[in-house]
Amino acid sequence: MRWLFLILICFSGYLHAQNHDNNSVFGYDSSNLSDTFSQFGGAFINFENGYPEIEKKLLPIDLRAFASACSDSNGILLYYSNGIRILNKNNQLMENGDTINPGSIWNSNQQYGNPSPIGGLSFPNPGHPNQYYFIHLGGEIVPGDLYFSPLYYSLIDMESNNGLGKVVEKNKILLEGNIIWPAVVKHANGRDWWLMVGQEGSSIFSRFLFSVNGISGPFEQTTSIIFPNTDASSTCLFSPDGTWYARSDVNGGINLFSFNRCTGELSNHQLLPEVIDYYITGGLAFSPDSKKIYNLRPNHIIQFDLSEGMLDYSTMDTVQQFDLFSDPFEPFITGYFFAQLGPDEKLYIPANSTTPHMHVVHQPNLPPPLCDLENRGLYLKRFNAFSLCYFPNYRLGVWEGSPCDTLQVQNPPPGFVKTSYEAFLEREAHFTPRQPKVPEGKGNSNAPKPVENDPMDVRVQVMQALKRNGTYEKN
Repeated sequence: MRWLFLILICFSGYLHAQNHDNNSVFGYDSSNLSDTFSQFGGAFINFENGYPEIEKKLLPIDLRAFASACSDSNGILLYYSNGIRILNKNNQLMENGDTINPGSIWNSNQQYGNPSPIGGLSFPNPGHPNQYYFIHLGGEIVPGDLYFSPLYYSLIDMESNNGLGKVVEKNKILLEGNIIWPAVVKHANGRDWWLMVGQEGSSIFSRFLFSVNGISGPFEQTTSIIFPNTDASSTCLFSPDGTWYARSDVNGGINLFSFNRCTGELSNHQLLPEVIDYYITGGLAFSPDSKKIYNLRPNHIIQFDLSEGMLDYSTMDTVQQFDLFSDPFEPFITGYFFAQLGPDEKLYIPANSTTPHMHVVHQPNLPPPLCDLENRGLYLKRFNAFSLCYFPNYRLGVWEGSPCDTLQVQNPPPGFVKTSYEAFLEREAHFTPRQPKVPEGKGNSNAPKPVENDPMDVRVQVMQALKRNGTYEKN
């Protein structure tokens, strides 16, 4: 029975519901407010009861674009960050939680919060209960542009200070270079974590493994694609089942790869290039069953069906076009920004300007109109500057039947969902690279149209925030 005892010890920190994404945070510094009635100030979105509930809070920091939060496995808030500092659940600066992402942007935005929408990612430290890795991306202002670097990790110990936490390692550099959006996914063993990241103008992807033995990497993989020097409206993410990795940008279209959760390697690249007046790449989100992918632009949302394992124009369908609604008044439009799957398996989409609304896709596994996008379906009670907390799929368990399932656990612990390695192999066996053919009639009146000076461009958003705060002057 000794082997069973060892397995139980190995999973002792994983025997609870994996509700690390139970809380999201957004809003403005409300430390000078005497009450919570104002639409200005901070708030949390809590999923404790299985649906989003808004709780106004008197927060001591701004969360303009960068917003990140982490809860424990039972869904109780542990900490949150605006990319400048880390605060504990009591809304106090965590010990050693100041000066996150040091550099020129930090120097210029201590009062307002990091203006980059590339928020931080948190996940448990394997084999170390009550410790969490916090992945965050620094940035520097360069003439006429922004340079996102380096890629950091910080390590947070929640056993310190009677459960209020302490940053025990801070701003540790993982990788330098002009880095794009980092993405995180569970290893096939259901315990460890992969971190994937690319760089602008490079065909190389770098990955790191976070395991009980610490951090390994970077391991590099060179692909056949040389990506653009500027990833505009960039999104990088893994599908909920961990078998897809997607990278999109306006200059390069949607790039979709198969991902091996054992080796961390990418394969079977598919490209869906943008076609002006027909389809333009933007923010991405996967459906909970990983069979649909959503493409978001400020003025429209479209969906592609991946059920056959192919990314193609033939499965493209328009979910919704922006209805030109503003709140509280023009120019505060309620267009579409990036998206995040909630614990309730609905897609939540903040507006692309400062408004008190989020859009909701209630049935994202279904095709339009059954997917049921509700414009402004979640009233936030506070103004939100397009902040959105991003989370990996904490509930992804073992890749059953995979060659690297070294933990040999056939039944997942509570809170985890196992996935099938055989289903992945079956999908890959039918993969045939081909060039997507644009359907006839592109550019018709029903096709989504591009937006000039697109505010979903990450750099446009950040530049606008810097200019509003008086911290950027173009040379």
